[in-house]
Amino acid sequence: MLATRIFQGPGRVAAMALGLGLGAALADPVPQSLPQPLPMPLPMPTADFSLKAKLLHGGLVDLSHSGGRMRVEVTRPNVPGTMIGIIDLKASRMVMMTPNLPKMALEVELPPEYVVGAMTGTGTKVGQAQVAGMSCDLWQVNGPAQRKVRAPTVACITADGIALRTETEIKGEKRALYEVQSVDLAPQDPTRFQLPPGLQVIKVPKGKLGALLNLPAMGSPTTPVTTPAPAAPR
Repeated sequence: MLATRIFQGPGRVAAMALGLGLGAALADPVPQSLPQPLPMPLPMPTADFSLKAKLLHGGLVDLSHSGGRMRVEVTRPNVPGTMIGIIDLKASRMVMMTPNLPKMALEVELPPEYVVGAMTGTGTKVGQAQVAGMSCDLWQVNGPAQRKVRAPTVACITADGIALRTETEIKGEKRALYEVQSVDLAPQDPTRFQLPPGLQVIKVPKGKLGALLNLPAMGSPTTPVTTPAPAAPR
């Protein structure tokens, strides 16, 4: 688990150091707690990029970003086909397409525990690291207010807002929920972030994205939850 460590020690103030010529050394003052750093908004993507990453329990992600929109393609072991999501980061919403619904898509609100590619919310910087050959800042992520996060989550995010790795502690062991394998900073084709014409979009109740995509959430348990894709309408 990565966490901010503040080392507090007694600060000795000596009269001779101040040039006052006092004959007796002053006693150590009572240690004072240093002010805690204030949470800041997590960096959001500002540049075009594409990346490949792996998820906890063997899932794979192909992700690209341009102009505040992301395209996420998720494949999972023993799950046929690829789920594709188009995310509007400003609106914090995703439209998701699944193989068994070729003419329909599901629109969902992006939950605060989403950990792939870009992260919303606030956090505190606790260090630096490198992932896939890129430098990134370690952020202790604040858990969503509406749900109890089981363990602290640390995300490694580049200066231009690319989330390269998200880690949490599961049963005493640090595990990567999401980790990038390669990144390409080339300009992206804007047509890749558009929905196919004629697609019927259905809104899904709030908070259902993680279950539909089976994405690991912050502080998730080790046992993966297998959620069947929604059945096609008869």
